[in-house]
Amino acid sequence: MKRALSLLLLLALLLTGCAGGQADSSASTDNSGDSSAQPVVFAADSSAEEAEPDEGSLYRLAAADPDTLLKILVVGNSFSVDSSEFLYEVATDAGYQVLVGNLNRSSTPLADHWGFAKNDEAVYTYRKNGDGSWEVLAKKSATMSQALEDEDWDIILFQQQSYQAGVASTYRHGETSYVEKLADFAREHCSNEGVKIGWQMTWSLRKCTERYYVKRFTGELDLYEKICAAVQTEVEDTGAADFIITTGTAIQNARSSYLGDTLDRDGKHLSYDLGRYLAAMSVASACGMDLSGVDRLDTSVSSKSQTTLSTLHLPLLRQCVADAEQTPYAITQQNETAPALEQPELTVEAAENGQTLTWTAVEGATGYEVTDGSGEVLAALDAETTTYTDEAGTGRTKYQVAALGDSYLGDVSSPWVNGEG
Repeated sequence: MKRALSLLLLLALLLTGCAGGQADSSASTDNSGDSSAQPVVFAADSSAEEAEPDEGSLYRLAAADPDTLLKILVVGNSFSVDSSEFLYEVATDAGYQVLVGNLNRSSTPLADHWGFAKNDEAVYTYRKNGDGSWEVLAKKSATMSQALEDEDWDIILFQQQSYQAGVASTYRHGETSYVEKLADFAREHCSNEGVKIGWQMTWSLRKCTERYYVKRFTGELDLYEKICAAVQTEVEDTGAADFIITTGTAIQNARSSYLGDTLDRDGKHLSYDLGRYLAAMSVASACGMDLSGVDRLDTSVSSKSQTTLSTLHLPLLRQCVADAEQTPYAITQQNETAPALEQPELTVEAAENGQTLTWTAVEGATGYEVTDGSGEVLAALDAETTTYTDEAGTGRTKYQVAALGDSYLGDVSSPWVNGEG
């Protein structure tokens, strides 16, 4: 009798546990399916790093071959310029061979792209970068078919116009999907039968007062959510593209960090330095490149950004990209604490022709500045230089060396050190 009661009790407990598990699972599913809710925010220690880098997915192609030239054509508008500006630098720094093409027409939405394509209208600016500098092949006079046929592209990317990116109905006309039409057009005109068609999910506008924007969106997060929803229904669910680049989520991830609202230059377009660099990293990673080899943040190659950024930002940028690929339609909260430069250690020794200063190299410094006790800046040096001789210096002169940061990081100075002799 006791044994029978025990079995009945055990059975009741098992049934209760199963029912509870089903209820929890159902609640979780209902919550995540609510597209009107705020984006889910994941912890900074997400499982992004656990993903196998060599495995292909909808949000990242299989690993690219560093020994084979990869040809990437980015089609769009000013946002495509932002995302491709430093793509050559990121790719080559990571150890890959690339040829980057950019076909753009300002403020052009999908409907117009399809119209220009099927009518073979010569309205695009066409540029290529295969050696570290952009060559303009046509200025507002190229057709889409000309650019598609110019190279045997391995990857061709498309995107929606910034305001319309969050309006799903603008991705199609009735039953006609502009994404599908453009993808078919690209495959038809590209000589590479194995070409991959990618869709770039653009970023939300941080602040904008244009009527179209104000009428349809309540702000940055509302537009971001609607971009995510539109990409899911009009690109992912239709299978119109071979893969999706989650640049918009990578940007939102970075905005949740110490970088905050510094990644755009006008509330819409990305900043000429970190914003554009992060977008290029997002594209490169989605195209199958391993970003672990990227160890520079030199944006001085662009005429719009004559700056070198601290490499201390790289871990954050990589994490923002990896998290976006792992959770493509939700913001992953990043560490809000900015990195800091270490204090350089300065030594001064008497030399035949004055005083020789030597200091320790500081990781992430963008350069160094040498100052004497009178406050005069004796030298501004690059990040590779860690020594300087003051030919006018004497034993009574004192010195200080500052490790320079960038617009996101402050400078750090050594203690004052007296000359010798």
